[in-house]
Formats: sequence, C-alpha cells, structure tokens
Amino acid sequence: MSGLPEILDCCAFYGRPAVPPGRPYLSPGDALAEMDRLGIAERWFADYRALEGSPALGNRLLAEELSGQPRLHPVWIVLPPGTGELPGPEDQLAAMARAGVHMVRAEPERHGWSLAEWCSGALWAALERARVPVLLDAAGKWDALDALLSAHPRLPVLLTDSGYRALRMLCPLLERHGNLLIETSAYLANEGLAELAGRFGAGRLVFGTGSPVLAPEASLGTLRLSSLSGPDLAAAAGGNLRRLLDAARRGLAEAGR
Repeated sequence: MSGLPEILDCCAFYGRPAVPPGRPYLSPGDALAEMDRLGIAERWFADYRALEGSPALGNRLLAEELSGQPRLHPVWIVLPPGTGELPGPEDQLAAMARAGVHMVRAEPERHGWSLAEWCSGALWAALERARVPVLLDAAGKWDALDALLSAHPRLPVLLTDSGYRALRMLCPLLERHGNLLIETSAYLANEGLAELAGRFGAGRLVFGTGSPVLAPEASLGTLRLSSLSGPDLAAAAGGNLRRLLDAARRGLAEAGR
C-alpha cells in the first residue's frame, strides 16, 4: 500500500519444525517471496533447529544460511550459562558481533530454565551492557518478569505472545518499566495498538508477525488498519526496531574491544 512506512518484522521463524505450522520457510527464497507479497522490507528469524534441538548448532546454521541476505537477519536463541551448552555470556556477545547478530530470543519455559538472577542473571547482565534486545516468551511468569525488568533496567525486553487478555498485568508492568516493549504479533485487539500507544507512547511497540506460526496477515492488518498515523505508525512499524538494533550494534562493538 502506498503511503505506509517501512515495515520491519522482528519475530519470525526459519526452517522446518517437528510439527510444521502453516507453510515453513525452508530457504531464503521462500522468505523473500512472502515478504515481497506482504510488503515487509526486512525480517528477523529464530531457527527451529535452535528452538527444538541444539541452540549452538541451530544458531550457527542460521547465521550461515542467511549470510549475504541483506533483508533477512538471524536471531540467536540464548540460554543461561550454568550448563555450558553455549559460550559464556561475554564470549557469546563477541560471537554475535562477529556474526552480525543484534537480537536474541529467550524461551525459558520451552527450554527449562528460570528468569531469576540465580539462574540467568549473568546472561541478562551481559545483554544489558551491550543493549541487546531480547525477544522473551515469559509464559505468564509476571512476578519473575517484574523482577527481571527491575534488576536490569537498561535491558530492552520485547515481550512476545501477549494479547489483550493480559492487559491487567501488562499495563502496570509498562507503567513500572520503561525497558519493557510489546512485540505485536499476538496483540490483535481492535485498536489495541493505538490504545497502548496513547497510554504509554508508540515507542513501546515493536512490530512482529510470529510467522509462520501465526498468519502474518493478521498482524499486518491490525497495524495497517489501526488509527496510528504519522510518526507513531512509523515508530511501531519499524522505527523502534531500527533504534534498538542500532544501539545493540554499538554496544556489541564496544563489548568486543
């Protein structure tokens, strides 16, 4: 559609999962063809091989397969350092800088670990120092999320899979924590984006589709048909993500010195 700002999708999934949802993206060509159809300029992917198998192997393969694709970007899966499955947090930052990875995804419920400081504090602290945005599926762990946001106030946390039914939890958290942002793929309420922007500022919204788990047309329609306009629409559609990733790029460069 003409007149729309640049649309950046922060939340998509690459590869073949054990139980494929929708039509999986099995190659860069698959992803680019759909992006062209939908008018998405760039997309950030986590890999099913990292989500469902080995984060170390899946992260590496994803970076290799998306290398040289300026519109497709890898999102690495992170784990706390206790088991040594991934490099320590500081080494992980250096590896991200070398691979051109500027955002991570954390799924504690799926992978069996805790948001709490005793388990993952070292991970959060390293990501916070480099200002790396974290796509976080907190699975309704509201008290633990509040504690994380309090302990690491400069860590950008993009909360995924939260819809309007969570508003009674989301609103007080958004009021308390300026580092909490909403990834929009599951937030499909009528004028829900405009309501959040009006109350907390459009800077708290980061567009994502959750594709192919979720149909990307749903989140795109919610964005395009909302009453957001001008700078607010541009911020939610992609400007906020650009800002976060620019800060992470600088932070990772400093961490690697």
